[in-house]
Amino acid sequence: MPVMDMLSLTRALLSPADRIAWLSVLRAPFCGLGLDDLVIISSTLEVSGKTPLALLHQLQAVDYTENNNLSPYARHRLKHIIPCIHYAWQMRGKGCLRNVIEHLWIQLGGPSTLRDSAELDDVRCFLDLLEHWQVAGTLPDWESFQQAADKLFATPNRGDMDATTPSIQIMTIHKAKGLEFDHVLLPGLSRSPKSPDKPLLRWQQTITQQGESSLIMAPLGAHDEEDDSIYGYLKHEAAIKTQLENTRVLYVAATRAVSKLYLFAQVTEKGSDWQAPAKTSLLSSLWQTIVTGLDDNSLSVIQVEANSAPSERRSGLHHKRRLPITFCPPQAPTLTLLTGVEGNRKREQHSHQLSDDNARLAHLGTIMHRTIKQIATEGPSSWPEQRLNKMPVSWRAQLKELGVLVSEQELASMRQALINMLNDDDGLWILQPHTQAHSEQALGYSAAVAGCRDGGVSVIDRTFVTDGVRWIIDYKFSAPNADQSVAVFSTRQTTTYQAQLQHYANLYRQIDTTPVRGALYFPQIPLFVEVSLD
Repeated sequence: MPVMDMLSLTRALLSPADRIAWLSVLRAPFCGLGLDDLVIISSTLEVSGKTPLALLHQLQAVDYTENNNLSPYARHRLKHIIPCIHYAWQMRGKGCLRNVIEHLWIQLGGPSTLRDSAELDDVRCFLDLLEHWQVAGTLPDWESFQQAADKLFATPNRGDMDATTPSIQIMTIHKAKGLEFDHVLLPGLSRSPKSPDKPLLRWQQTITQQGESSLIMAPLGAHDEEDDSIYGYLKHEAAIKTQLENTRVLYVAATRAVSKLYLFAQVTEKGSDWQAPAKTSLLSSLWQTIVTGLDDNSLSVIQVEANSAPSERRSGLHHKRRLPITFCPPQAPTLTLLTGVEGNRKREQHSHQLSDDNARLAHLGTIMHRTIKQIATEGPSSWPEQRLNKMPVSWRAQLKELGVLVSEQELASMRQALINMLNDDDGLWILQPHTQAHSEQALGYSAAVAGCRDGGVSVIDRTFVTDGVRWIIDYKFSAPNADQSVAVFSTRQTTTYQAQLQHYANLYRQIDTTPVRGALYFPQIPLFVEVSLD
C-alpha cells in the first residue's frame, strides 16, 4: 500500500487535473480523510478545462471553517495538507522529482504512517525508481514508469514468511495445497461456475477391452438440429469428470484444517425438503451426507435475512491507518532545504552503498530486528524456546529472498541471541508491554527540527514510556573480540553510537516534553548499556 500511495502522490503532483489521483492522496494514510469528507470535497471539485491547475485551485478554495460539513479531523488536516502540496507544485521542475516527492511525503507525515522498516524499504525502492525514470523534474513516459513500478516486489514480510505466526490468510484452494491451518473456512460452497459454451467438437481418448487406445469424436449439431447421441455421451462423461474433480478439490480444501473446518453454503427450501444444489457446485459432493444429517436432526439450517441492513457498527468504523489529529508535522520546508532533501534517507545502520560483506550483515540485522519486533508485539511469554528453534527455517527463506545464502553457524548465532535476550532481565524488560511502546518506529524530520544539515527518516528499534521517562533502545548485534574485555567494548560502542541516540532524543523532544533516556542493547552478550544524553 505505501507504494500505491506514493504513486498517487506522484500522479497528483504531475497531473493537477487528475481527479482520481487527488482523491487517492486525500484518502492515503498521510492525509487520512474519511469517505464522508471525500464526498463533500469531491462535490466541490468541478471539472474545468480552463487550466490544468483547476483542481488544485479549487482545493485551496474549499471552506475549511465550521460552516461546512467536513469533520473536525478533515478541517484540521487540510489546513496543513494544501499548503504543503502547493509548495511542492511550485518547486516542481526546479530540481530532481524524487526530492520533491520525498520531501512532500515527509512534510505530510508519511514516515509516521508506516508499520515497520519493511514498508520504509518499499518507499525507498519506489523513490529510487522514480529518480531513475525522472527527466528534468518530470516523467515524460508515465505509462512505462507505471509498468516498472508494478514490477516492484514488496520487501518480504515477517508475517508472510514466518509460518509460526498466528494470522488470517485468504487464498485460493490451489494456493493452499500442501499447507495446513488450525482453522479453515470455506465460503460459497453452493455456488457453481458459469456454464461453459458448447464446444464445436468434443473428443475423448479411451482404452478398449483389448487394451488399445481409441479416440471418440463428435461435432456440435447445427442450431436447428439436435446434438447426436455420441456428442451427448461425451458431454455426460465430461460432467462426471467435473464432479470428480470438484470432489478432489473439496477434499484438498477440507484436509487443510488441523483443528476445525467451517463450511458455508446457501440452501433453498423445496416444499418440506431442501432443494439439491447444482451438480457443478462443491456442495454437491457432500449433499447426501448433509440431507441425512438434516433428517436425523444432527444438522440444522440457520435462517439469515439476505437483504438485512448492514450492521450499525460499520458506521462507527474509523480509518485505521492515519495520523492522529494531534500529529505535529515537521517544520515547513524552505527553498534552500529542498536541494538536500534526500539527505539522511538511510537507516543509520543500513546504506544502499554498503559493500557486499556489510550488506550481508545488514540483511541479517534486518531479519533480527523484525523477529524482535514480533516478540515484543506478541509478548515474550508467546515465545518458548521450542518456537525459537523453528525460526531458522523462516530466516533462511527470508534471507534467500534478499539474495543471501546463510550458514548454519549464522542461523544458530541469531537464535542464540534471541534466547539470551529472553533469558536476560534487561532484555525481558525491553520486550514487555509498556505505555506508548513502539518497535521499528519511523520518524520523519526536516533539517531545522533535527538540528542537522539534511532532513530524512530515522527508524527507532524500540521506545516506550515507563515511570515518566521515555526510553530509546537501539539494538546492536556485535560482541567483544576474543582479546577485548566487555568494559572496553561497551565504552567504544557508547562512543560510537552516542550521537545517534542523541539524534533520536532530539526528535522525541520535538514531539513532547517527556524526559528521554537512551541505551544500547547487545543480545549476543547479553548486555544493557545506558548512554548519557544531553
